[in-house]
Amino acid sequence: MMLDAETKPDTLAERAQARQALSDAIAGVDSARQRLAEAKRAADLATDRAIELRNRIDALAERASSAKANASGDSVIGALLRGECLGSRSSPAEEARAEIAALERELDAMRQARQTAQDEIEQRKSAIGLAEMRVKRMIGRVLQSSGAAETLMHGLLDLEREVIRRRLGLAALLRHDGVPLAEKASVERLLDGHALPTRSSPADHWANNPASQAWADALKALEHDADARLPG
Repeated sequence: MMLDAETKPDTLAERAQARQALSDAIAGVDSARQRLAEAKRAADLATDRAIELRNRIDALAERASSAKANASGDSVIGALLRGECLGSRSSPAEEARAEIAALERELDAMRQARQTAQDEIEQRKSAIGLAEMRVKRMIGRVLQSSGAAETLMHGLLDLEREVIRRRLGLAALLRHDGVPLAEKASVERLLDGHALPTRSSPADHWANNPASQAWADALKALEHDADARLPG
């Protein structure tokens, strides 16, 4: 028994491979988008942390300034009377400045981390673009292996020749007043309209045609679903 080209094992295998390759490409886009979302979250966290550190530094600076302005000999006299070692004792202003220095080091590190995250965002955006291009290539592979072009072409030239023959006949009849009045408006509308869609046909004329809608929907679905069906 001879197998139809549509059901030959090698044809079916090629189609399965094309669909799997598309599925892998779609997964690549999803992964790239997830990685971009993670980088954006990291950049946002770094920004929030930097703002928090800046606010703490400003508050400490204000506290240090206030402590310095309010310093008096009373604290020194009190320390002497208590027998404290003045050389090892830090004033509130000094303690604040030390904490500020530590926070500023952390702030610098956080700014560098934020810049790293922002650089990574740009790289991951580019990765999404490349992944989406791969999806488009794999969609083309699915279409090529589907047999859709061969199916649509089968018998089409004969049909087109028949359409042309009939249209030429109607045009000849119309030129010689050979079309009944009841049919004349329909014939004129037919011959004056867009005869057949071409590769360069105005998109707006054929966009609402059911066949155009079916193919547009199928191609859109293939961007997210490797098992999406093609129009019959």
